[in-house]
Amino acid sequence: MPLDPQVQAIRAAREAGGHRQLYSYTVEEARAQDLAAVLATAGTPEPVALVEDRTVPGPGGELPIRIYRPRPDGTLPVLVYFFGGGWTLGTIDTSDAICRSLANAAGCAVVAVGYRLAPEHKFPAAVDDCHAAVDWIARHGAALGLDPDRLAVGGDSAGGNLAAGVTLRARDGDGPAIAAQLLVYPNTDHRSDTPSRRENNDPYFFNARSAQWYWDNYLADPEHGADPLASPLRAADHGGLPPALVITAEYDPLRDEGEAYARKLAAAGVPAELTRYPGVVHGFFAMGGVLDAGRRALAQAAGFLRDALAAPAAPAAPAVLDLAELHGSVSDPLLDAMNFLNEVTGRFPDALSFAPGRPYEGFFDAQQVTRWLTVYTDHLRKERGYTGRQVDTELFQYGRTSGLIQDLVARTIANDESIVVPPESVVVTVGCQEGMLIALRALCATPADVLLVASPCYVGVTGAASLLGVPVVTVPEGPDGLEAAAVAEAARRVRSEGRRPRALYLVPDFANPSGTSLSHGARRELLDVAAAEDLLLLEDNPYGFFGREGEPTATLKSMDTGRRVVYLGSFAKTAFPGARVGYVVADQEVRGADGRRTLLADELAKIKSMTTVNTPTLSQAVIGGLLIDSGFRLREANAGAIAFYRANLETLLAALERHFPAARRAELGLGWNRPAGGYFLTMAVPFTADQRALERSAREFGVLWTPMGPFYPDGSGTRLLRLSCSYLSASEIEEGVRRLASFVASECATAAP
Repeated sequence: MPLDPQVQAIRAAREAGGHRQLYSYTVEEARAQDLAAVLATAGTPEPVALVEDRTVPGPGGELPIRIYRPRPDGTLPVLVYFFGGGWTLGTIDTSDAICRSLANAAGCAVVAVGYRLAPEHKFPAAVDDCHAAVDWIARHGAALGLDPDRLAVGGDSAGGNLAAGVTLRARDGDGPAIAAQLLVYPNTDHRSDTPSRRENNDPYFFNARSAQWYWDNYLADPEHGADPLASPLRAADHGGLPPALVITAEYDPLRDEGEAYARKLAAAGVPAELTRYPGVVHGFFAMGGVLDAGRRALAQAAGFLRDALAAPAAPAAPAVLDLAELHGSVSDPLLDAMNFLNEVTGRFPDALSFAPGRPYEGFFDAQQVTRWLTVYTDHLRKERGYTGRQVDTELFQYGRTSGLIQDLVARTIANDESIVVPPESVVVTVGCQEGMLIALRALCATPADVLLVASPCYVGVTGAASLLGVPVVTVPEGPDGLEAAAVAEAARRVRSEGRRPRALYLVPDFANPSGTSLSHGARRELLDVAAAEDLLLLEDNPYGFFGREGEPTATLKSMDTGRRVVYLGSFAKTAFPGARVGYVVADQEVRGADGRRTLLADELAKIKSMTTVNTPTLSQAVIGGLLIDSGFRLREANAGAIAFYRANLETLLAALERHFPAARRAELGLGWNRPAGGYFLTMAVPFTADQRALERSAREFGVLWTPMGPFYPDGSGTRLLRLSCSYLSASEIEEGVRRLASFVASECATAAP
């Protein structure tokens, strides 16, 4: 736009008065002329609450500073301001009006610095002084009521150059931390050859020759201009610098290099606000007494500083929730027990651990994951005719709530367990735990619906029942597991109380935690009781593959002709737990009041849609590839793991016999069961086997096990512990039992009268 009319008036007055450029005077004369011109256009200085002159130590001697405060007391954020004048002209008085205006409008203290001038003191004297002053204020300003955590630097012209140099030195050296930088038409490049430098040669204002005169005074050698502290635009890296406001003037030789610097900052990720004021010339920021644009720029600068130096909001008082107002399940000891079991191994990393029911990690191979994913995507293309785009959608988008691999799961369980069901009766879940949750939520509709469980029982299902508010009634296990007569008696007792025995949860094969298994005849009797008592059976089968001897016993679901069994499955033990893929087989028919018929699986999927939405598609793809790769026969694919776990259980039983011979067992009252397979056995001990005892065992003897108390909903089981042999090698089992024997001996000695 054309020259601002107010600027035009200044130009006309200078032309009429025979104005001479400052570079035509001696340095001393130029300094006097410059200060007079600044004071003539700055306007009446604003009053501030307090002005204090003092000195601070600098690299060349004491440096004068002037502190402006908008209020007389209290701690204030601070702007350290460097006056302009081409490193050659100016004093603290030069920026007096600017500092007063910014202090009042920004609500901060402003400290003007009287740095050494050229040509008497060449580069880098000025930037050294300015950095020293900022560093001193950061270190000692708190005693003066200046907040070192809210410190900004700024300046106009050469002062802007110095502010930019100070931020570079602070970033690359030992600080201090600077919160913001205010750069008003700064010099940023000694060898700038820009359109604005070439075009602005007005003899009555700062022009290209003026810029060169100042550089000549400042640099002892032109080569020094390549130093980023002299030419900040040339810094190799502008990242990590403070947020900046860069103000430029349309008719200014320095316009383009100032704007280039703002772009450099922004490109390096530094928040950088750039404003070009149209129609005005270099120096307008100091002309607030005669230029509206100068007053607007001062107001903008004050707003930037006010925001940049604002005190952080006081943190809101943290919410404190009353445990009594949370759902009662969070106070259930069962949930603490589950967390404890998950975390105890990590708390004692050097202890040998019989605690976790984890698969042996020697079977894991990360490269197999890639292979199985490829097998699955090939299956989608070749067997289902998917295009590349459809494959991408299958893997990366939300999937069907009931699952992507239902048909593959159905084929596999038909081969491995003789469970023949349509794929649509399968819901693929996030681990077996989700299967328990959604099954209980669907089946137990009122407070009168009761879940029967074996005692001891896996804490995952009793914890899920607690979360859902489903009442639990225990059925004590006999020596060979659950007895049908005991289940029938419990169901009738519940019904006599006006409640409905809705389902029975059990692990028929190598139960967690007891290790017991049901015979074929006992399973048939349970199915008969379920029909007679109108019970559903929730059959959980994570360990069925891992028998120690003989042929596997048929699953309840494979024997189920009356659709009484909801089958809970998982690939945690037969593939790997990290996939978190399980499934529910729910082929029971559901009839609505309107005559509509669905499968229970359809209703479970509705609930799942409100919890996990869908089981992760990539996890399903990997497991699907494994199922395809195994020919849908996971039992055969797990032959190595089956042999390993069989050998581990034999090793554990043999080690217990050696370290606890029969006479010693009888003396102490020790004993354990001999499971036919799986991961676990239960040991009876003559002391309380609780979490405190476990911590002593881990800390003093280096061996972990699992307290059985949490597996007994009725509070019994306090003198039982569980040993898992799945996670250890044979040599670790031997050493672990040796440590366990030492621990047991110590506990027995302590407990003896």
